[in-house]
Amino acid sequence: MTTEKQSKPDRSTRVVIGLGIMWITLALVIVFLPFFDPPKIDIEWETETEIETAGFNIYRSDTADGEFIRINDQIIPSQSDAVSGATYNYADYNVERGKTYYYQLEDIEYDNTTQRHDVLIGKAPGRDWWTIPLSLFSSVVGILMIVSGFRQRKMQ
Repeated sequence: MTTEKQSKPDRSTRVVIGLGIMWITLALVIVFLPFFDPPKIDIEWETETEIETAGFNIYRSDTADGEFIRINDQIIPSQSDAVSGATYNYADYNVERGKTYYYQLEDIEYDNTTQRHDVLIGKAPGRDWWTIPLSLFSSVVGILMIVSGFRQRKMQ
Protein backbone atom coordinates (compact mmCIF):
# COMPACT_ATOMS: atom_id res chain seq x y z
CA MET A 1 0.00 0.00 0.00
CA THR A 2 2.80 2.39 0.67
CA THR A 3 4.02 1.95 -2.89
CA GLU A 4 0.66 3.06 -4.29
CA LYS A 5 0.68 6.24 -2.24
CA GLN A 6 4.20 7.06 -3.41
CA SER A 7 3.48 6.38 -7.08
CA LYS A 8 0.35 8.56 -7.21
CA PRO A 9 2.07 11.77 -6.06
CA ASP A 10 5.04 10.85 -8.23
CA ARG A 11 2.81 10.47 -11.29
CA SER A 12 0.97 13.74 -10.58
CA THR A 13 4.32 15.47 -10.12
CA ARG A 14 5.43 14.28 -13.54
CA VAL A 15 2.14 15.46 -15.05
CA VAL A 16 2.52 18.92 -13.51
CA ILE A 17 6.12 19.23 -14.75
CA GLY A 18 5.13 17.93 -18.19
CA LEU A 19 2.30 20.48 -18.44
CA GLY A 20 4.71 23.20 -17.38
CA ILE A 21 7.08 22.21 -20.18
CA MET A 22 4.17 22.27 -22.63
CA TRP A 23 3.24 25.83 -21.55
CA ILE A 24 6.83 27.00 -22.03
CA THR A 25 6.93 25.27 -25.43
CA LEU A 26 3.74 27.14 -26.38
CA ALA A 27 5.40 30.43 -25.39
CA LEU A 28 8.42 29.62 -27.58
CA VAL A 29 6.22 28.71 -30.54
CA ILE A 30 4.32 32.00 -30.20
CA VAL A 31 7.56 34.00 -30.04
CA PHE A 32 9.32 32.25 -32.94
CA LEU A 33 6.34 31.62 -35.27
CA PRO A 34 6.79 34.94 -37.15
CA PHE A 35 10.29 33.83 -38.19
CA PHE A 36 8.81 30.83 -40.01
CA ASP A 37 5.93 32.80 -41.52
CA PRO A 38 7.56 35.68 -43.40
CA PRO A 39 5.50 38.80 -44.06
CA LYS A 40 4.07 39.31 -47.51
CA ILE A 41 1.93 41.73 -49.44
CA ASP A 42 -0.59 40.28 -51.90
CA ILE A 43 -1.04 42.37 -55.02
CA GLU A 44 -4.32 41.52 -56.72
CA TRP A 45 -5.81 42.89 -59.90
CA GLU A 46 -8.55 42.05 -62.34
CA THR A 47 -8.84 42.75 -66.06
CA GLU A 48 -12.02 43.17 -68.07
CA THR A 49 -10.42 42.41 -71.45
CA GLU A 50 -6.93 41.52 -72.54
CA ILE A 51 -6.82 42.37 -76.24
CA GLU A 52 -3.18 42.06 -77.37
CA THR A 53 -1.99 41.77 -73.74
CA ALA A 54 1.12 39.63 -73.40
CA GLY A 55 1.41 40.01 -69.65
CA PHE A 56 2.27 42.21 -66.71
CA ASN A 57 5.13 43.55 -64.62
CA ILE A 58 4.93 44.82 -61.07
CA TYR A 59 7.08 47.69 -59.80
CA ARG A 60 7.68 48.67 -56.17
CA SER A 61 8.96 51.76 -54.40
CA ASP A 62 9.46 52.80 -50.78
CA THR A 63 7.75 56.14 -51.48
CA ALA A 64 4.77 57.17 -53.62
CA ASP A 65 6.90 59.41 -55.82
CA GLY A 66 10.14 57.43 -55.59
CA GLU A 67 11.91 55.27 -58.11
CA PHE A 68 9.86 52.18 -58.94
CA ILE A 69 11.85 48.98 -59.47
CA ARG A 70 10.49 45.85 -61.14
CA ILE A 71 10.05 43.02 -58.61
CA ASN A 72 8.91 40.10 -60.77
CA ASP A 73 11.71 38.07 -62.38
CA GLN A 74 9.71 37.14 -65.45
CA ILE A 75 6.69 38.65 -67.15
CA ILE A 76 3.43 37.53 -65.54
CA PRO A 77 1.68 35.98 -68.55
CA SER A 78 -1.84 36.90 -69.59
CA GLN A 79 -4.31 34.28 -68.33
CA SER A 80 -7.38 34.83 -70.46
CA ASP A 81 -8.49 35.14 -74.04
CA ALA A 82 -8.75 38.58 -75.63
CA VAL A 83 -12.35 39.39 -74.72
CA SER A 84 -12.64 38.03 -71.21
CA GLY A 85 -10.78 39.27 -68.19
CA ALA A 86 -8.98 37.40 -65.48
CA THR A 87 -8.03 37.77 -61.84
CA TYR A 88 -4.36 37.85 -60.82
CA ASN A 89 -2.44 37.61 -57.59
CA TYR A 90 1.25 38.24 -56.97
CA ALA A 91 2.80 37.79 -53.51
CA ASP A 92 5.68 40.11 -52.59
CA TYR A 93 7.72 38.35 -49.90
CA ASN A 94 10.63 40.80 -50.02
CA VAL A 95 9.06 43.16 -47.45
CA GLU A 96 9.72 44.23 -43.87
CA ARG A 97 7.10 43.84 -41.16
CA GLY A 98 4.95 46.92 -40.67
CA LYS A 99 6.47 48.87 -43.58
CA THR A 100 4.38 50.55 -46.31
CA TYR A 101 5.23 49.98 -49.98
CA TYR A 102 3.96 51.49 -53.21
CA TYR A 103 3.27 49.43 -56.34
CA GLN A 104 2.59 50.05 -60.00
CA LEU A 105 1.16 47.53 -62.42
CA GLU A 106 2.40 47.60 -65.99
CA ASP A 107 0.54 46.08 -68.97
CA ILE A 108 2.76 44.73 -71.73
CA GLU A 109 1.26 44.33 -75.18
CA TYR A 110 2.47 41.91 -77.86
CA ASP A 111 3.95 44.85 -79.81
CA ASN A 112 6.04 45.72 -76.69
CA THR A 113 4.09 48.88 -75.83
CA THR A 114 3.54 49.30 -72.13
CA GLN A 115 1.18 51.19 -69.88
CA ARG A 116 1.60 51.76 -66.15
CA HIS A 117 -1.41 52.14 -63.90
CA ASP A 118 -2.09 54.16 -60.77
CA VAL A 119 0.04 53.62 -57.68
CA LEU A 120 -1.28 51.03 -55.21
CA ILE A 121 -0.37 51.10 -51.54
CA GLY A 122 0.41 47.96 -49.57
CA LYS A 123 1.42 47.58 -45.94
CA ALA A 124 3.24 44.52 -44.71
CA PRO A 125 1.61 43.01 -41.65
CA GLY A 126 3.28 43.87 -38.36
CA ARG A 127 3.58 41.72 -35.32
CA ASP A 128 0.29 40.81 -33.71
CA TRP A 129 -0.14 42.65 -30.39
CA TRP A 130 -1.47 39.58 -28.61
CA THR A 131 1.71 37.51 -29.07
CA ILE A 132 3.66 39.31 -26.35
CA PRO A 133 1.15 39.03 -23.49
CA LEU A 134 0.20 35.48 -24.49
CA SER A 135 3.82 34.31 -24.60
CA LEU A 136 4.52 35.99 -21.24
CA PHE A 137 1.44 34.37 -19.71
CA SER A 138 2.42 30.95 -21.10
CA SER A 139 5.96 31.33 -19.78
CA VAL A 140 4.82 32.31 -16.29
CA VAL A 141 2.28 29.47 -16.11
CA GLY A 142 4.89 27.00 -17.36
CA ILE A 143 7.55 28.12 -14.89
CA LEU A 144 5.08 28.07 -11.97
CA MET A 145 3.96 24.55 -12.87
CA ILE A 146 7.53 23.26 -13.15
CA VAL A 147 8.53 24.86 -9.84
CA SER A 148 5.39 23.43 -8.21
CA GLY A 149 6.17 19.98 -9.61
CA PHE A 150 9.72 20.02 -8.28
CA ARG A 151 8.49 21.21 -4.88
CA GLN A 152 6.01 18.30 -4.79
CA ARG A 153 8.79 15.89 -5.72
CA LYS A 154 11.06 17.30 -3.02
CA MET A 155 8.36 16.84 -0.37
CA GLN A 156 7.89 13.16 -1.22
